[in-house]
Amino acid sequence: MLRRNSYSWTGLGLLVAGIVFLSASFFIFHASWLAALGICLIIMSFILLALRKAIPNIPPEVCSLLLETGVDNMAALIEELGIRTKAIYIPSSLSNKYPRAFIPLHSNGSTPQITRALPQRLIARYGSDPEDIGLLISTIGSAATGMLETKPGATSNELESALTSLFTGRLGIADGTRVTYQNNHIEIEINKPRLETDTDLSHQCLGGPLATIAASVAAESWDKPMQIAQEEQRKGKYYIELEVLG
Repeated sequence: MLRRNSYSWTGLGLLVAGIVFLSASFFIFHASWLAALGICLIIMSFILLALRKAIPNIPPEVCSLLLETGVDNMAALIEELGIRTKAIYIPSSLSNKYPRAFIPLHSNGSTPQITRALPQRLIARYGSDPEDIGLLISTIGSAATGMLETKPGATSNELESALTSLFTGRLGIADGTRVTYQNNHIEIEINKPRLETDTDLSHQCLGGPLATIAASVAAESWDKPMQIAQEEQRKGKYYIELEVLG
């Protein structure tokens, strides 16, 4: 059944008009130019009917509401728990199914070493010490990584290609991406970002949306935990530095 949107109705209208013009040219007017017009209308109708599939089932406004609700709830949880530690972005091999963010609930001045797959629970244990626990959560980066057709390799070129396809192609929130890797640090430069970044407590813990996506994709690419070392926006560009852990 056709979805009721402007592409569907316009395509159907052009299809009917094209058939009418084509039939009239053959059986009534015997005019080749009218037949050509009918064929053009039919071709345009097929293009519009194909484009209707590009319209999402859920309107962008609804997606925005769902995202804002999830971000607000996560910010409230982090605020209530008084978490000050930075999140660690771990690949699917350590979090089961897809990359996630792990937020240690206690900090002794050192970064937790996650070497085995964590259980699929909100509160997960990563070590034998009673304080070796944290929150294992899905982020916008977890969902964005699932949009990639293939898993990128652990090189700056492949990561740059993957992030460009996401930011510029699938999501349309930036004009380009440049990635460099040196001494276990990944530097990412995003050109003309079009996504707002808040500076609340959840941002200090998880990072901004762009950094979250970059860290999740990088963790999956390198198959190692990642942490956002720093991020800043200046002169129409967004700069992210990731530290490869382990």
